[in-house]
Amino acid sequence: MDLIKKAMLMGLGMINLTKEKAEEMVDELIKKGEIAKEEKFKIVDRLLKQAQEQEKELMQKISEMVKKTVTEMGMPTKEDLEKILKKLDEIEKKISQGS
Repeated sequence: MDLIKKAMLMGLGMINLTKEKAEEMVDELIKKGEIAKEEKFKIVDRLLKQAQEQEKELMQKISEMVKKTVTEMGMPTKEDLEKILKKLDEIEKKISQGS
């Protein structure tokens, strides 16, 4: 995992890591003699998987923050609006049946 930390410190944001960027980064490490040429594909794969995991974690954190902010502001959530629409449908049915 130290290699992955080095990769992040090389200036490539793991969130935006593409296969091409990962390969370029690993090629640079091979040139410097920090990793063996035979390890290239395994390391690229590991970097890409970690980038995906970090993106997923970031998206979860953003989602949680947005939900918390919406709740703190007292704004109705999607679920709240769906409940209201359901109740309105029930009221409309009762009114139309009574007419």
